[in-house]
Amino acid sequence: MYVPKLVTRACQTTNTTVPVVSGPDYSIPSSWAQVSVNKSYDELNGIAQKAIENMKSQFWPDPNNVDFGWGTGTTLSALAYKDMVASTHDNHDFVKSVLAAAKAHNEHFDPYCYNDDAQWWGTAAMYAYRAYGDQEFLGWATDVWNWVAPSQITQDQANAGSTPVRPAPIQGQCNGKSTAGGVFWRSECSERTDMGANVITTGLFETLSAYLAEATGDQKYTDAAKAAYGYITTQLMQDNPNIPTDTLVLSDCGTNNWIFTYNTGKFVEGAIVLTQVTKDETYREQALKTIVDAVKNTKNWQDDSGHITEGQDGDPTQGNDGRQFKAIYVRALTEVSRREWQNADLHNLLRTYININYDTAINSDTDGQGNYGVVWKGPYAGPYGSGQMNILDLLVAGIEFNWQR
Repeated sequence: MYVPKLVTRACQTTNTTVPVVSGPDYSIPSSWAQVSVNKSYDELNGIAQKAIENMKSQFWPDPNNVDFGWGTGTTLSALAYKDMVASTHDNHDFVKSVLAAAKAHNEHFDPYCYNDDAQWWGTAAMYAYRAYGDQEFLGWATDVWNWVAPSQITQDQANAGSTPVRPAPIQGQCNGKSTAGGVFWRSECSERTDMGANVITTGLFETLSAYLAEATGDQKYTDAAKAAYGYITTQLMQDNPNIPTDTLVLSDCGTNNWIFTYNTGKFVEGAIVLTQVTKDETYREQALKTIVDAVKNTKNWQDDSGHITEGQDGDPTQGNDGRQFKAIYVRALTEVSRREWQNADLHNLLRTYININYDTAINSDTDGQGNYGVVWKGPYAGPYGSGQMNILDLLVAGIEFNWQR
């Protein structure tokens, strides 16, 4: 079943609202500016597509010869996602060419033996399927799911303390709670000695599974998404702020308490989709709590004025993984807003947060020719690939939150 790209937007023509009786505090911090973005659809779409065209011409001139690592996979998602949000078809051919090349390079989209790497490509294929309705994209997303699925710990494996994808025993419980649902970071083609099952790999599987459940109605995807969600919330969710940490090591229950925007982004995106698949409000309630804490109460991700700062330090000429994290986070917030269209207070909070960053990026972090730097507040320095890659999702969010339909 093809999920129409405008399924949530059609509902926005009604005046229906859902009153918020209790729950997350959606009030906007007094230190945030109320930024208005007064641009037409053509302007908003043009800004995003111009940056995409520059990305392609300067850094991806040959779609058959790109870096097939995770950063390319998640950036490609922004191209398809822009077409879905803006109701365009501008990037279909390019997206398909790159995905086909990645599939030819490695049939599992996993050239370095990391399950999260493969899933960035699988998620890109899923966004492309949602944008264009092309069954080949759905097939590629399914291929990735089939590759990663054996790395998710089942309840039987947790009970037994062993899994076929690791030669060493695993801890079936940590802190008195089952480790079932976790997904190993390293995939089956690795040396299989890494025992970490982290949030980004598990959150990606939660999200990819939820999208596949929505698209196909197959219960196995729903079950996988629910198990992944359960692992994150029982093993790696902190209370204050109420966001996920990073890694649980299943050999000895060791953890780290690192927090990254993209972990939170994939977790809440999957939870919101899972809500619509299962009709269970538990997933929505947790996602909305996490979102509010992420945008308002996580100080090392944004400054007091609401400007996102993660991944923007250091030498702008040098790319690093952290440069990309906030883009994934912004895309997730955009998807949440599209699906939670009835929650006016949430939408207002997220629109304000996005517009604070969008406004400075398009005015202070660009050369005015569609090139962008690493630091969204500016001043502009570039063009550099890492800056151009991580701006795209923010420019797409600018369309979603400011297009007066």
